[in-house]
Amino acid sequence: MVTFFNIKLLFYKILVIYDIIITMGVYILEVKYKDDRMDKLKEIPIENIKGISKIMIEHLHNNNINTVYELFNYFPYRYENYEVININRASDNEKVTVVGQVVTEPVFSYYRRTSRLVFSILVNDLVIKVIAFNRDFLRNKISKLMYVTVTGKYEKNKGQITAQKLSLKAMDDDRIEPVYSLKDVNKVYFQNILKKAYEQYGSLINEDLPLAIMEKYRLISSRDLYNFVHFPINNEQVRQVSRRVKYEELLKFQLKIMYLKKREHNYFNKKPKEFDEGLVNGFVNNLPFTLTNDQNTVVREILNDLKSDYQMNRLVQGDVGSGKTVVAIISLYANYLSGYQGCLMAPTEILSEQHFKYLQSIFKKYGLTVDLLTSSVTGKARNQILENLNSGKIDILVGTHALISEGVYFHKLGLIIVDEQHRFGVNQRKVLREKGDKLDALFLSATPIPRTLALTAFGDMDVSSIKEMPKGRKEIKTYLIRSQLEKRLVNFIDNIIKENQQVYIITPLIEESEKIDLENAYHVYEKYQEYFKDKYRVGLLHGKMNNNEKEEVMKSFLNNEIQILVSTTVVEVGVNVVNATLMIIIDAHRFGLAQLHQLRGRVGRSDLQSYCILVSDYENDKAKERLEILTKTNNGFEIAEEDLRLRGPGDFFGSRQSGLPEFKMADLVNDYAILEVARDDAKMIIETNELFSNPEYFALKYYIEQELIDSNELFD
Repeated sequence: MVTFFNIKLLFYKILVIYDIIITMGVYILEVKYKDDRMDKLKEIPIENIKGISKIMIEHLHNNNINTVYELFNYFPYRYENYEVININRASDNEKVTVVGQVVTEPVFSYYRRTSRLVFSILVNDLVIKVIAFNRDFLRNKISKLMYVTVTGKYEKNKGQITAQKLSLKAMDDDRIEPVYSLKDVNKVYFQNILKKAYEQYGSLINEDLPLAIMEKYRLISSRDLYNFVHFPINNEQVRQVSRRVKYEELLKFQLKIMYLKKREHNYFNKKPKEFDEGLVNGFVNNLPFTLTNDQNTVVREILNDLKSDYQMNRLVQGDVGSGKTVVAIISLYANYLSGYQGCLMAPTEILSEQHFKYLQSIFKKYGLTVDLLTSSVTGKARNQILENLNSGKIDILVGTHALISEGVYFHKLGLIIVDEQHRFGVNQRKVLREKGDKLDALFLSATPIPRTLALTAFGDMDVSSIKEMPKGRKEIKTYLIRSQLEKRLVNFIDNIIKENQQVYIITPLIEESEKIDLENAYHVYEKYQEYFKDKYRVGLLHGKMNNNEKEEVMKSFLNNEIQILVSTTVVEVGVNVVNATLMIIIDAHRFGLAQLHQLRGRVGRSDLQSYCILVSDYENDKAKERLEILTKTNNGFEIAEEDLRLRGPGDFFGSRQSGLPEFKMADLVNDYAILEVARDDAKMIIETNELFSNPEYFALKYYIEQELIDSNELFD
């Protein structure tokens, strides 16, 4: 007897079989695609190009061009534009290309080993003198009444062009010539080899972008891309190359990041943390201050992460004093209510001690046990902490690198927080994450990162920003002065210390340098000791001191045993010295904007009015423009954007930061609008599962997986 239940069961069986067939079909198509593709161009050596000489092969090898794929992808770094213009519209000293009729016989002359060819041409009713150097081969080829095309610098007042390029025929169309950065390779021969290779192997060029995206943005095909990039006939083709390459580069990078993120969510899921939100709200309401709107937003984001079934991997960024530590404390409390231990790792002992005392004072009335582990904790004290940690008697452990040392075992670790995360290496953070099972991780940074870079360098993290400063905090007054005002500066320092406040003086060098005329720490230290002899105590801090020496100096400054601290940038990340109200930075032009802002953030830690004095004698207008930005704003995010605009992403992060992509054409600053579009498209492709189920997207999927395999990220 056929029942409704039997029909429903049969229907479900048919659906399951259908899903299996579709899945197998997609798999077969994907395998077939990979077999067909095989990146054949990467396997074809340049030796296979018809007509290529042994000398050219050797020269190409010297330029790291070994395969046809590498040859096609050796892009020009710029294009020479030889568009013929109307000379009447040209500006003085402008590079121009003109066509003219020769109206005087050419005159050759020699000076030492340099030859000089001079003749005049008629261009748009103007007679223009043409000067060309070292063109001996044209001596008997130029005559009156013939037409020539001249490219060069036009000196309008003199009515002459100094020729860079001279052609013995009239060019009446736009001419675009690619310029390559090649060593010992003639550009004409290189172009000929490119043409031969394209004719021979152009049919093997694969299309990585799906048709839907190409039609949506009207992008040229891959084959047209390689044709136009190497053999453009007009400016429009160059523009179309730029549109296609920039979008594709940014899309692939965003897809790679989101692919990794999806993989982590799928394979590194965790048991959601359960806690009483009423207790968390009560904890927040009992804090001795009210959270800012930004802090409330970030707290909600973190609590949602803790309750989710995937591991939190969140970066919280904000200026010094914006309240990141409070957000971390609320996170630790919610984690504790869930039945887990938490830990907070800081880069220095003194900063760890500061966090420890603060957490201890907050959590004391809630019954949480907070302890401190640094390299200074040894013997029985260390063993006792390790025993209590392993047995679960410690709820929150604060410390330095000692947290990731051998023998540190948690009973049930659920949340790790890393303060000043950029001070720790990737491996150090990874070791800490391995102290527990499927941990939630929160990273704090006092270096505001421009949104553009947050989408790239930290794209695999969720990024939260605290831009709003707590109420009552006074803006640091910042001034730019010349070193000749040092006497007035000394008087200002004296007045500050008379108010029982303290002073930082930062210098860019430790010792004297004959090559660079800059103030150095030792010299400044001795000078200010002499200024305030028997009146105030001056301390010295620099990177060549060992950790114990640094800690000792900082503790003395913290306790106001030192009134003036002369230091290099090692003080950039340090303790909260609320009594320090004056920051002086010598030779400020030697620092980046973001670094100057970080240094300035060492003061202004209380309700006292604080000051930052930038001392610089640099004459460059651009350097002055940079420094004046700091005198106009205290907003770290605005400063970070300006720093990125002025210095670029590589200089913004410096050598510390890896992971920033190298693009052929895309620019993270100037192509921000394209980056946003590419990110939205990548998100859609991942969320709709197109990358994993639609054959049109297999090329992108294959590219990303190969990239991850090559970089070992797929198996991390």
